[in-house]
Amino acid sequence: MAAEDASQVLFDEVCETLARAGFDVHPAGDGEAAGLRLRREADAVMVGWRPGGRRRNAEYEGIRSALRHALLAILTQAGHAVQVDGESGDVQVRRPASSQEAE
Repeated sequence: MAAEDASQVLFDEVCETLARAGFDVHPAGDGEAAGLRLRREADAVMVGWRPGGRRRNAEYEGIRSALRHALLAILTQAGHAVQVDGESGDVQVRRPASSQEAE
């Protein structure tokens, strides 16, 4: 499978998993929409959260932390390899190494 196709499949899988869990999912370029924001990277999908309106992100660190834990649990149970990105605080989602080798 081509890298671009694999990246899109992973993105679609993550969107479907989070939608089934009850989250509203938005692509990262989707204007100012509040909620989960997903963006594709070369070999991963990054999942972050943006509060609504013009609120400062620092006001919501408790919510962001709880959401991060929920995302880690949901996406791990769905079979993805996940970790928190140290710089952005977003959840990085990859296919498990065993799935990548099979492709």
